[in-house]
Amino acid sequence: MAEVEFTTDILLTLAVTAGALALFVWNRLRVDVVALIVMASLILLGLVTPQEGISGFANEAMITVAAMFVLSAGLLRTGAIDALGRRLERWAGDGEFRLLVVAIALVIPLSAFINNTPVVVVMIPLILGLTRKMKVAPSKIFMPISFASQMGGTLTLIGTSTNLLVAGLVLELGMDRIRIFDVTPAAAVLTVVGVTYLLTVGRWLTATREPVTDLISSYEIRQYLTGLLVGQQSPIVGKSLRESRFGSNYGLQVIGIDRQGERVAFPRGHTLVEAGDILIVEGKIPNIARIEEEEHLTIAGSRPEFPDPAEAQGPGREARLAEVIVPPRSMVVGRTLQQVNFRNRYGMPVLGIQRHGEPLQERMRDITLEPGDVLLVSGSNEELTALHGSGDLALLGAVQLPRKRLRKMKYAFAIIAGVVALAAFDVMPILVSALLGVIAMFLTGCVTPDEAYEDIDWMVLVLLGAIIPLGIAIRDTGLAELAAGLLVNLTRPLGSYGVLATFYIMTSLLTEVISNNAAAVVLTPIALATALTLGVSPMPFIIAVMFAASNSFMTPIGYQTNTFIYGPGGYRFTDFLRLGAPLNLLLAAAATITIPFFFPF
Repeated sequence: MAEVEFTTDILLTLAVTAGALALFVWNRLRVDVVALIVMASLILLGLVTPQEGISGFANEAMITVAAMFVLSAGLLRTGAIDALGRRLERWAGDGEFRLLVVAIALVIPLSAFINNTPVVVVMIPLILGLTRKMKVAPSKIFMPISFASQMGGTLTLIGTSTNLLVAGLVLELGMDRIRIFDVTPAAAVLTVVGVTYLLTVGRWLTATREPVTDLISSYEIRQYLTGLLVGQQSPIVGKSLRESRFGSNYGLQVIGIDRQGERVAFPRGHTLVEAGDILIVEGKIPNIARIEEEEHLTIAGSRPEFPDPAEAQGPGREARLAEVIVPPRSMVVGRTLQQVNFRNRYGMPVLGIQRHGEPLQERMRDITLEPGDVLLVSGSNEELTALHGSGDLALLGAVQLPRKRLRKMKYAFAIIAGVVALAAFDVMPILVSALLGVIAMFLTGCVTPDEAYEDIDWMVLVLLGAIIPLGIAIRDTGLAELAAGLLVNLTRPLGSYGVLATFYIMTSLLTEVISNNAAAVVLTPIALATALTLGVSPMPFIIAVMFAASNSFMTPIGYQTNTFIYGPGGYRFTDFLRLGAPLNLLLAAAATITIPFFFPF
């Protein structure tokens, strides 16, 4: 291959790529917004034509991923995944290890054929109920399940959007089509290696956080942040915070005061309390309930009835405390409680909000909700069941769900099986069979068109469509060849296997801090150029990118399922590193040996 020199186009493409990576890591803008910025920059700088700039939205992967979201919705809305999940209790017995084995055995095959995020979303409340009944820490189950769902997603071409994206890029790069089960043998070996680790060494490395026995005890353990309105008759009016003795008497910390719309941050002991103040306090729910009653304070914006923990399960109770979690594609994502009009819409107040296991310190009504946020609410069983059934939020813990269109379940399973079979036996490409499957879901009533629009993750689709031009620019400007040359020069002494291992680790590290799809787009053309530089088949490097980009274990932000179990599991950031880093290295070693066996150099 001829030596590639730095050109203006290469420098500009490198600058756009570096800027995109910086914005992904910064994480202040949504990934789809970053992708649109990248697409617009590439077109304005002349690095791609306008036609190339929008070509990602006509890519096979784009349409196939959208279709798979609808097919996944068919299984969800007919109650198929719920039905499988409810078998957990019967299969799991009463032991932690058996529950872990059964949950992994259920999650992996489901994730191979439908999007793994809704699988994990459905599993969370079911597993929480079982772990509380067994008096097992949910943290011992959630992280292994998240990791297993990611490995399960690599088993087929349709398991993750990353697999489909790389397969679409491979076609654009002039290579042969990757079929639905082409990756299965290699991925199965890696999955067996990964699951063996999770069930052996991984059990000792998995963190134990917040073992709970029931819903009320979990509220006693968790810390929440709430605003308390000081009434005119409150005995603490005119007293200093020190004199009020919030900490010694109630175990609460006043971290801020909202006074006539102005925030008094970090108030000191001598700060006086005035009537009309909203005290921002952090503490456990029973303590907040007690100070509300004894000091004549009011939960800001509502007057919920806090139950006595001892009477929480007593007969005749109309309202109870519950935690609900924000699903990835909920209508509340990106909106505040005020914008959602939460109290009027759902008939219950929000008493506190947690993100990644930590109470948020802004005023609740001004907090922009994100996937994985946990809200503490107070409502009747009917209100909570209706809230869960709406799909806007998922109730954590056991809940009696309304019956879904169960009679359609067999149709949903048959349609998924038909989509897979048509593609597996080369009757038609997966794009076509998936589209036919969507039509069948509509005609059988498993999903309505309106529901399909709700269940498609538009953020993922916009990300895919808008980021694909970056791969085109990396390839066409020569940046891929330049990067490949540098990589080969550094790793040539290691041989083809060493270069493959380097590629897997590099992709794995990149996907931990940016979108897995963005990592795949950046590195796929470089993988092809690297193979051409070495004079070997590009398939081992392409498959390495596909697998490594889909397996993100070291951070809670690298993959959506990790983010979603972060709060319910009560994890710390370092918990992912402790369990995930050895797993990443183990799979890198296994991939280096396994991939060339099935995809020779």
